[in-house]
Amino acid sequence: MKIKRNAFLIITLIISFIMCTQYVFAAKVKGSAPLAPTGLNLSNITSNSINLTWSSASNASGYYIYRASTNDSNYVKIASVTNTSYSNINLTANTKYWYYVSAYNSYGTSAGSVHVSALTLQSVTTSSPKKILGFTTYYYSGDASSYNSMQSNASTIDEIATQTYTTDSYGVITGLIPANQLTYANSNGIVSLAMLQNNFDGNIAKSVLENSTNRQALINNITTALKANGYKGINVDLEGVFYYDRSYYTTFVKELYNTLKPLGYMITLAVPAKTSDSPSDSWSGAYDYAALSAYSDQVVLMTYDEHYPGGTPGAVASIGWVENVVKYAVTVIPKDKIILGTAAYGYDWYNGTTKAYSINGMNNLAAANNSAVLWDSISKTPYFNYNDASGISHSCWFENGQSVNYKLDLVNNYGLAGIGIWRLGLENADYWTSIKTKFNR
Repeated sequence: MKIKRNAFLIITLIISFIMCTQYVFAAKVKGSAPLAPTGLNLSNITSNSINLTWSSASNASGYYIYRASTNDSNYVKIASVTNTSYSNINLTANTKYWYYVSAYNSYGTSAGSVHVSALTLQSVTTSSPKKILGFTTYYYSGDASSYNSMQSNASTIDEIATQTYTTDSYGVITGLIPANQLTYANSNGIVSLAMLQNNFDGNIAKSVLENSTNRQALINNITTALKANGYKGINVDLEGVFYYDRSYYTTFVKELYNTLKPLGYMITLAVPAKTSDSPSDSWSGAYDYAALSAYSDQVVLMTYDEHYPGGTPGAVASIGWVENVVKYAVTVIPKDKIILGTAAYGYDWYNGTTKAYSINGMNNLAAANNSAVLWDSISKTPYFNYNDASGISHSCWFENGQSVNYKLDLVNNYGLAGIGIWRLGLENADYWTSIKTKFNR
């Protein structure tokens, strides 16, 4: 009896082992649903589209994309894809959208990813063509660089601002008048603006701005110069103004506006680029975007020289920095007054020295040193490096027709008024092709 009992127990154990083995085998054959995707990110946001990307989930056959509008609720499945990106198009401008993604395979669907959201940009008004302002220079009698560029691109240029007048501490202005530029502009429907500068000297600005007599003298001298030379307006480019002269600078612009506007002149400003308002900032604190925009027809954001002569090498105007400037500016300046400054030049940094070149000059410099022009995918700008005959290392960054495309997209996507090119004579044919294409000119 004992032998039979033992045999029965052995048989029972064998049967249990076989059943457990079959269960484990079946579980392995059956498999499981994938884990939730990670790294969901939204990018390239326009007025009518948003791009989604995420990290792949192990064992996933594909992904479901879910979307909600306005609030983080009531999601609807909008697509099924097998890759890890999706472009959601035909969206409504100025609308908040929420998203999450799930992975799936033949065994089931994962939990949802984190929920992310983005606000589409304001729609672009196509009825208002983008303005193209070209800054011009006239360094010596007979200097034809800017004039030749204006003449070659007259059908595309709406305005010029001539780098002409410099003020002293008492409001007396001097400068070499570019008569040919003015004659051509006024004869071909191009608005001519006189540029006013202060040699980047905060002490000159202080003397003029803080003294009501000097301010009035400067305004009188500007008015006389505009009338005498056929200008249609002014572009005020006082730089290096001390932050504590902020209210004085705004007062000057207001007084200038109240004098010139009734006479039919345009009042425009060129202001340092900034991503927020810090009234005590040593470079940009004096420029109260909101207050100044009330007394100007156009405000040019000088979105260039992010990396500058004497500083560290880098992009002249990286796309991320430029967009951050725009994002702030549109919160305090009416969009239809904002002109985005675009550079048409580059810098060669070496051994504590910096040299500036035109776009073609940069290309020629690269070719002369057998250096390939590369593309920086983060800043969306071209660059190259080389060692000269003395073994000195050079780092070169510049703007061109390819990089300016990204700035023109910002103008379109944010509904800005147009662009201001620094300067005519430095750009090349590709640069103008980009402008004509993006602005449908």
